[in-house]
Amino acid sequence: MMNDLVNHTAHQTRLDLGHRDCQILIASRSTSAVDSLQQVLAPLPKTKIKSQVMVNGHTDPLDGLERMPDLLVVRLDTNWEVELEALNARPATQRPPMIIVSAESDPQVMRHSMQAGARDFFVEPFDPEEVLRSVEHLSREVQDNPANQDARITVVMNAKGGSGASLIASNVAHALVQECDESVALVDLDLQFGSLSYYLDLNLKHGIKEALDNVDDLDAIALDGYLVKHDSGLRVMGVEEGRMILNDEVSSERLRHLIALMARAHHHVVIDVPRQIDLITSTVLEMADQVVIVTQQSITHLRDTARLMDVLRDDLEIPNEHLDVVVNRYQKNAMITRTEIENALKQRSLICIPNDFKNVSESLNDGIPLLDIARRAPISKAMMDLCEVVKGNKDTEENTVLGRLFAKLKGA
Repeated sequence: MMNDLVNHTAHQTRLDLGHRDCQILIASRSTSAVDSLQQVLAPLPKTKIKSQVMVNGHTDPLDGLERMPDLLVVRLDTNWEVELEALNARPATQRPPMIIVSAESDPQVMRHSMQAGARDFFVEPFDPEEVLRSVEHLSREVQDNPANQDARITVVMNAKGGSGASLIASNVAHALVQECDESVALVDLDLQFGSLSYYLDLNLKHGIKEALDNVDDLDAIALDGYLVKHDSGLRVMGVEEGRMILNDEVSSERLRHLIALMARAHHHVVIDVPRQIDLITSTVLEMADQVVIVTQQSITHLRDTARLMDVLRDDLEIPNEHLDVVVNRYQKNAMITRTEIENALKQRSLICIPNDFKNVSESLNDGIPLLDIARRAPISKAMMDLCEVVKGNKDTEENTVLGRLFAKLKGA
């Protein structure tokens, strides 16, 4: 009967935890109980199940572990009181989400289990399928926690309309795939006038609204059906052509779930957001590891950039070190110099993308990324420098082309 359950549930249970497997620990004083629970949980893909048989007087199921599991399944027997006391003695931050299986039907066991932080409780003999479903649900919840995401989430945002955020987002995402061999998802969150698909000459047949409506049933395999694949391997999601979505049609919780799912399935998630602060953008900004603000060399751009940075820091409480400023269409001989921009924004780590009307026009008109049009052009090299920042290498001076050259000369 157990083998039938395993085979049946293996087809029904689709728990995909991306590049980071969910670490589950089964702990008990009984070796046979551990073996039985391992067999019950065997159908869960993308999980690493370990066991700990408590012997030699140990009462803490988490005793001696080098790494805390993501989820703990404890089977209690006659010594349940001391084991739960040991767990309860740990600070809540040092106890993983927990499911209790008890050999005792005493109501006191359930009460003390809940006091120790148990999220679910089963008494033997239990229904294996119910235990499996409970572990699956809790595993999904654990993985939806932004702290458990593997991907680096980068949000790209215009400081002033038309500054070039979509160009930056699409080309940096493309460069991450081409040059760094990374798995990257690019998301267009302009739900009314999104244009990222045009930058890459893609036709979006299934849009973000459809993915949001079905997000509770998605895993990484199903998610891929809502992402359009570019020839480079970059995957793109946005609003399908001809459709407009109102902001109140989008649930922030579903959006958070969708972004978390993408983060588990990719190395990087790059999100192009519209120039506005609302529930949608604030949800994504809260999840971001990095916010790239795109501006240009004018007084009005600098005023809007300074104002946006104040809002992000003061109102949304985004740390200053998570903010990066990109000066697009940069011209060395412009009236407003780089030094003046740095002083005005109190930002010493500017990334400058040089003005290149010819190559940018060709890229936009043909829907071909800059690296594929002019790999050796200064604008393409600047995009590669920005890639290093997006990857988390924050010392932009050392990561620029000139910076690397000076570093080599110093080391000579």
